[in-house]
Amino acid sequence: MADIQKFFLDFHEAIKLKRFKENKELREKRDIIINKIKDGLNKKFENSENCVPNVEFIDQGSYAVDLGIIPEDKDYDIDEGVIFDLYIEDYQDCVELKKWIRDILQNHTSTLPKIKNPCVTVTYSLDEEPVYHVDLPVYAKSKNDDKLYLAWGKEFSNLENKYWNPADPEGLNDFISNSFSEDDKKQFKRIVRFIKKWKDICFSSEGNKRPPSIGITITAADMFSPNKTYIALTDKYEYNDLAALKNYIQSLKSKFSLKWDQDKNQFLYIIEYNLPVEPYKNVFSKMSNVQMNEFYNKLDDLYNGLSSAEQKDDPYEACKILVPFFGEKFPVPESKEARFQKVALSSAPSSHSALKG
Repeated sequence: MADIQKFFLDFHEAIKLKRFKENKELREKRDIIINKIKDGLNKKFENSENCVPNVEFIDQGSYAVDLGIIPEDKDYDIDEGVIFDLYIEDYQDCVELKKWIRDILQNHTSTLPKIKNPCVTVTYSLDEEPVYHVDLPVYAKSKNDDKLYLAWGKEFSNLENKYWNPADPEGLNDFISNSFSEDDKKQFKRIVRFIKKWKDICFSSEGNKRPPSIGITITAADMFSPNKTYIALTDKYEYNDLAALKNYIQSLKSKFSLKWDQDKNQFLYIIEYNLPVEPYKNVFSKMSNVQMNEFYNKLDDLYNGLSSAEQKDDPYEACKILVPFFGEKFPVPESKEARFQKVALSSAPSSHSALKG
């Protein structure tokens, strides 16, 4: 069995995205938007009988839990929750608060902000191609409990499609961040990033064909088990990312069940997996039965690829198997034959030495 842990670690360094505290440009974009929203609210309410609403912000998504990767399409996704100190009972049309955000940021970028169902999206473009987009989910409180509620709906949706949905963004961050000890968490983060990169490489970005990142993250937080061996000589643990990744995929596959699909007139593999916090919804709900079945089949292909790589003695052969799953950034060392030829050439006597003999 080839030891290719070094190449998994090198691959991780090549694909991981630095957090805000490490990435000046991303941090600056976030802070500019936060300050612009605060200033915009002050201006909006300066001549109003109502006080300027207090607003707080919370990092969400992969940045909040340090699980980001460099996207294949170079469109970086930043999530920043906007929490108003307002009561949902005073705003039957929850989209009103989202319109405040949209209007404040109207001229912030060349692309107009867009109100989507879960958030307001601000897109930064370069040469008419998106390079960053900032998703701003909007929250408010209730007079009846201590929960936060997410403003769900688009601007011109019917009222029944615009509502306040209970949510717990901080609880979700805590669930993901506090699942493992510090050293085990490092392997957990690598596993999640590997699967995210596999998703980028092996799935089309159109529609909902890709499994959502939150689904990968939540299932990994639940199912990941660190794979490590204690080395007495060094008094340290050595981690095996290939084995940990393979075990996680096997656990995830076990959560699928075969169900009859009336439209396709066949059994398909379907998965339902709920958020561990409110609103406790199925994180794979946007995927169709056919897309979930494809997800299962591609997981199966990846599992078989990892198993084949695990059985190889030469790191070159093992890593070469993994490139179609993870892309060209996955490193492939020289083959045994190439290394042997180099050693042979370096050991052979030069023509000058031969003549002297």
